[in-house]
Amino acid sequence: MIKNIFLLIFSFHILYADLTDFDTRQIALQDIKKVVQNEESIARAYEQYILDKYDIPSSISVLFTATGDYLGVKTDFLSSIQDFDTKFTSFSLNNDSLSYALKNTLSNDSALKELYEGNTFRKKTYFRNNKIYFILEDAFAKHLYNLIKQEGQGLLNPCVSTSSGKSCIYNNHVYVKPTYTSGIITDFLLNYHIDKFKTGPIIITSNTAYHITKTEFNSIPKGALLYDTTGAKYVKTTLGIEALK
Repeated sequence: MIKNIFLLIFSFHILYADLTDFDTRQIALQDIKKVVQNEESIARAYEQYILDKYDIPSSISVLFTATGDYLGVKTDFLSSIQDFDTKFTSFSLNNDSLSYALKNTLSNDSALKELYEGNTFRKKTYFRNNKIYFILEDAFAKHLYNLIKQEGQGLLNPCVSTSSGKSCIYNNHVYVKPTYTSGIITDFLLNYHIDKFKTGPIIITSNTAYHITKTEFNSIPKGALLYDTTGAKYVKTTLGIEALK
Protein backbone atom coordinates (compact mmCIF):
# COMPACT_ATOMS: atom_id res chain seq x y z
CA MET A 1 0.00 0.00 0.00
CA ILE A 2 2.80 2.43 0.91
CA LYS A 3 4.52 1.57 -2.36
CA ASN A 4 1.32 2.42 -4.25
CA ILE A 5 1.08 5.80 -2.54
CA PHE A 6 4.69 6.65 -3.46
CA LEU A 7 4.05 5.61 -7.05
CA LEU A 8 1.00 7.87 -7.19
CA ILE A 9 2.92 10.80 -5.74
CA PHE A 10 5.76 10.20 -8.21
CA SER A 11 3.30 10.10 -11.10
CA PHE A 12 1.73 13.36 -9.97
CA HIS A 13 5.20 14.90 -9.82
CA ILE A 14 5.98 13.91 -13.41
CA LEU A 15 2.65 15.12 -14.77
CA TYR A 16 2.66 18.36 -12.81
CA ALA A 17 6.13 19.80 -12.57
CA ASP A 18 5.08 23.11 -11.06
CA LEU A 19 5.90 22.91 -7.32
CA THR A 20 2.89 24.93 -6.20
CA ASP A 21 0.51 22.73 -8.19
CA PHE A 22 2.28 19.64 -6.89
CA ASP A 23 1.83 20.85 -3.31
CA THR A 24 -1.87 21.42 -3.99
CA ARG A 25 -2.22 17.91 -5.34
CA GLN A 26 -0.32 16.54 -2.36
CA ILE A 27 -2.92 18.12 -0.09
CA ALA A 28 -5.74 16.74 -2.26
CA LEU A 29 -4.16 13.29 -2.12
CA GLN A 30 -3.92 13.34 1.67
CA ASP A 31 -7.47 14.69 2.02
CA ILE A 32 -8.85 11.92 -0.19
CA LYS A 33 -7.02 9.38 1.95
CA LYS A 34 -8.55 10.92 5.10
CA VAL A 35 -12.04 10.97 3.57
CA VAL A 36 -11.77 7.30 2.64
CA GLN A 37 -10.48 6.52 6.14
CA ASN A 38 -13.52 8.33 7.54
CA GLU A 39 -15.78 6.28 5.28
CA GLU A 40 -14.05 3.17 6.61
CA SER A 41 -14.71 4.41 10.17
CA ILE A 42 -18.38 4.91 9.32
CA ALA A 43 -18.53 1.36 7.94
CA ARG A 44 -17.06 -0.03 11.18
CA ALA A 45 -19.44 2.07 13.27
CA TYR A 46 -22.37 0.97 11.09
CA GLU A 47 -21.58 -2.69 11.73
CA GLN A 48 -21.03 -2.15 15.47
CA TYR A 49 -24.32 -0.25 15.73
CA ILE A 50 -26.16 -3.25 14.24
CA LEU A 51 -24.51 -5.56 16.77
CA ASP A 52 -25.26 -3.22 19.70
CA LYS A 53 -28.75 -2.00 18.81
CA TYR A 54 -30.14 -4.86 16.67
CA ASP A 55 -31.15 -2.19 14.20
CA ILE A 56 -29.76 -0.30 11.20
CA PRO A 57 -28.71 3.32 11.85
CA SER A 58 -31.13 5.72 10.21
CA SER A 59 -28.55 8.43 9.54
CA ILE A 60 -24.92 9.38 10.07
CA SER A 61 -25.92 11.65 12.95
CA VAL A 62 -26.89 8.72 15.21
CA LEU A 63 -23.31 7.43 14.93
CA PHE A 64 -21.87 10.66 16.36
CA THR A 65 -21.91 10.65 20.15
CA ALA A 66 -20.40 12.77 22.88
CA THR A 67 -18.86 9.68 24.48
CA GLY A 68 -17.17 8.47 21.31
CA ASP A 69 -18.86 5.04 21.33
CA TYR A 70 -19.07 5.14 17.54
CA LEU A 71 -17.61 8.14 15.68
CA GLY A 72 -17.07 10.64 18.46
CA VAL A 73 -17.84 14.32 17.91
CA LYS A 74 -18.60 15.39 14.33
CA THR A 75 -16.30 18.43 14.37
CA ASP A 76 -13.39 16.29 15.54
CA PHE A 77 -14.22 13.66 12.94
CA LEU A 78 -13.84 16.15 10.08
CA SER A 79 -11.24 18.49 11.55
CA SER A 80 -8.18 17.01 9.81
CA ILE A 81 -9.58 17.45 6.29
CA GLN A 82 -8.68 20.79 4.71
CA ASP A 83 -11.50 22.84 3.12
CA PHE A 84 -13.91 19.92 3.44
CA ASP A 85 -16.99 21.79 2.19
CA THR A 86 -15.32 23.02 -1.00
CA LYS A 87 -13.96 19.63 -2.06
CA PHE A 88 -16.29 17.00 -0.57
CA THR A 89 -20.00 16.48 0.00
CA SER A 90 -21.26 15.82 3.52
CA PHE A 91 -21.40 12.15 4.48
CA SER A 92 -24.94 10.93 3.81
CA LEU A 93 -26.20 7.45 4.70
CA ASN A 94 -28.67 5.56 2.52
CA ASN A 95 -29.36 2.07 3.87
CA ASP A 96 -26.05 0.25 3.27
CA SER A 97 -24.20 2.93 1.31
CA LEU A 98 -22.76 6.43 1.50
CA SER A 99 -23.17 9.20 -1.03
CA TYR A 100 -20.27 9.89 -3.40
CA ALA A 101 -17.92 12.29 -1.62
CA LEU A 102 -15.90 14.05 -4.34
CA LYS A 103 -17.13 17.36 -5.67
CA ASN A 104 -16.38 18.38 -9.26
CA THR A 105 -13.19 20.20 -8.24
CA LEU A 106 -11.67 16.78 -7.51
CA SER A 107 -13.84 14.32 -9.46
CA ASN A 108 -12.94 16.02 -12.75
CA ASP A 109 -9.34 14.97 -12.14
CA SER A 110 -9.13 11.37 -13.40
CA ALA A 111 -6.13 10.43 -11.23
CA LEU A 112 -7.68 11.71 -8.00
CA LYS A 113 -11.05 10.20 -8.96
CA GLU A 114 -9.41 6.81 -9.56
CA LEU A 115 -7.65 6.99 -6.20
CA TYR A 116 -10.92 7.71 -4.38
CA GLU A 117 -12.89 5.00 -6.17
CA GLY A 118 -10.17 2.35 -5.94
CA ASN A 119 -9.27 -0.04 -3.14
CA THR A 120 -5.90 1.46 -2.14
CA PHE A 121 -7.24 2.67 1.21
CA ARG A 122 -10.38 0.53 1.43
CA LYS A 123 -11.11 -2.65 3.35
CA LYS A 124 -14.68 -2.32 4.65
CA THR A 125 -16.05 -0.23 1.78
CA TYR A 126 -16.13 -0.38 -2.01
CA PHE A 127 -17.24 1.86 -4.86
CA ARG A 128 -20.11 0.88 -7.15
CA ASN A 129 -22.71 2.79 -9.16
CA ASN A 130 -21.57 6.16 -7.85
CA LYS A 131 -21.97 5.13 -4.20
CA ILE A 132 -19.75 3.79 -1.44
CA TYR A 133 -21.04 0.48 -0.07
CA PHE A 134 -20.24 -1.19 3.26
CA ILE A 135 -18.80 -4.66 3.73
CA LEU A 136 -20.19 -6.41 6.81
CA GLU A 137 -17.55 -8.85 8.05
CA ASP A 138 -19.19 -10.25 11.18
CA ALA A 139 -21.52 -13.20 10.48
CA PHE A 140 -23.98 -12.17 13.20
CA ALA A 141 -24.10 -8.60 11.85
CA LYS A 142 -24.88 -9.95 8.37
CA HIS A 143 -27.64 -12.12 9.80
CA LEU A 144 -29.17 -9.26 11.77
CA TYR A 145 -28.95 -6.96 8.74
CA ASN A 146 -30.86 -9.49 6.61
CA LEU A 147 -33.55 -9.90 9.29
CA ILE A 148 -33.96 -6.15 9.70
CA LYS A 149 -34.18 -5.56 5.94
CA GLN A 150 -36.76 -8.33 5.50
CA GLU A 151 -38.96 -7.13 8.34
CA GLY A 152 -38.53 -3.41 7.72
CA GLN A 153 -37.64 -2.70 11.35
CA GLY A 154 -35.11 -3.50 14.05
CA LEU A 155 -35.53 -6.47 16.33
CA LEU A 156 -37.92 -5.87 19.21
CA ASN A 157 -36.20 -5.84 22.58
CA PRO A 158 -37.79 -7.42 24.53
CA CYS A 159 -40.26 -9.66 22.70
CA VAL A 160 -43.87 -8.47 22.78
CA SER A 161 -46.74 -10.93 22.37
CA THR A 162 -48.82 -8.34 20.50
CA SER A 163 -46.16 -8.32 17.73
CA SER A 164 -46.45 -11.90 16.51
CA GLY A 165 -44.14 -12.71 13.62
CA LYS A 166 -41.67 -9.92 14.39
CA SER A 167 -38.16 -11.07 15.30
CA CYS A 168 -37.18 -10.14 18.82
CA ILE A 169 -34.86 -10.67 21.79
CA TYR A 170 -35.67 -12.18 25.17
CA ASN A 171 -33.09 -13.08 27.84
CA ASN A 172 -30.25 -12.79 25.30
CA HIS A 173 -32.02 -15.17 22.93
CA VAL A 174 -33.08 -14.17 19.44
CA TYR A 175 -36.45 -15.44 18.25
CA VAL A 176 -36.95 -15.22 14.49
CA LYS A 177 -40.60 -14.91 13.42
CA PRO A 178 -42.08 -16.11 16.75
CA THR A 179 -45.73 -16.89 17.29
CA TYR A 180 -47.46 -16.73 20.67
CA THR A 181 -50.12 -18.63 22.59
CA SER A 182 -51.57 -16.93 25.64
CA GLY A 183 -48.66 -14.46 25.63
CA ILE A 184 -45.96 -17.17 25.50
CA ILE A 185 -43.74 -17.96 22.50
CA THR A 186 -44.74 -21.39 21.25
CA ASP A 187 -43.23 -21.50 17.76
CA PHE A 188 -40.56 -19.78 15.64
CA LEU A 189 -38.30 -20.21 12.61
CA LEU A 190 -35.08 -19.89 14.62
CA ASN A 191 -34.11 -19.49 18.26
CA TYR A 192 -30.56 -19.13 19.57
CA HIS A 193 -28.52 -17.51 22.31
CA ILE A 194 -26.72 -14.45 20.95
CA ASP A 195 -23.31 -15.82 21.95
CA LYS A 196 -23.98 -19.16 20.23
CA PHE A 197 -25.09 -17.95 16.80
CA LYS A 198 -21.82 -18.67 14.99
CA THR A 199 -21.40 -22.23 16.28
CA GLY A 200 -24.79 -23.30 17.58
CA PRO A 201 -26.74 -24.91 18.96
CA ILE A 202 -29.50 -23.13 17.06
CA ILE A 203 -33.07 -24.37 17.48
CA ILE A 204 -35.01 -24.41 14.21
CA THR A 205 -38.54 -25.20 13.13
CA SER A 206 -39.32 -28.85 12.39
CA ASN A 207 -41.03 -27.79 9.14
CA THR A 208 -38.29 -28.93 6.74
CA ALA A 209 -39.92 -27.12 3.81
CA TYR A 210 -39.07 -23.85 5.55
CA HIS A 211 -35.41 -24.87 5.73
CA ILE A 212 -35.35 -24.50 1.94
CA THR A 213 -37.84 -21.73 1.26
CA LYS A 214 -37.27 -19.24 4.08
CA THR A 215 -34.38 -16.83 3.45
CA GLU A 216 -33.79 -16.43 7.20
CA PHE A 217 -31.85 -19.71 7.07
CA ASN A 218 -29.43 -18.45 4.40
CA SER A 219 -27.26 -16.40 6.76
CA ILE A 220 -26.73 -19.14 9.36
CA PRO A 221 -22.94 -19.71 9.46
CA LYS A 222 -21.65 -22.84 7.77
CA GLY A 223 -20.75 -25.50 10.32
CA ALA A 224 -23.27 -24.32 12.93
CA LEU A 225 -25.00 -27.13 14.83
CA LEU A 226 -28.80 -27.12 14.62
CA TYR A 227 -31.63 -28.96 16.37
CA ASP A 228 -35.24 -28.79 15.34
CA THR A 229 -38.06 -28.55 17.88
CA THR A 230 -38.46 -32.36 17.89
CA GLY A 231 -34.78 -32.94 18.73
CA ALA A 232 -33.59 -33.93 15.23
CA LYS A 233 -30.01 -32.86 14.58
CA TYR A 234 -28.78 -30.84 11.58
CA VAL A 235 -25.77 -28.88 10.41
CA LYS A 236 -25.51 -25.89 8.08
CA THR A 237 -23.36 -26.69 5.02
CA THR A 238 -22.64 -25.06 1.69
CA LEU A 239 -25.66 -26.96 0.36
CA GLY A 240 -28.06 -25.76 3.06
CA ILE A 241 -29.58 -27.41 6.14
CA GLU A 242 -28.53 -31.06 6.21
CA ALA A 243 -29.79 -33.72 8.60
CA LEU A 244 -27.29 -35.66 10.69
CA LYS A 245 -27.78 -39.32 11.50
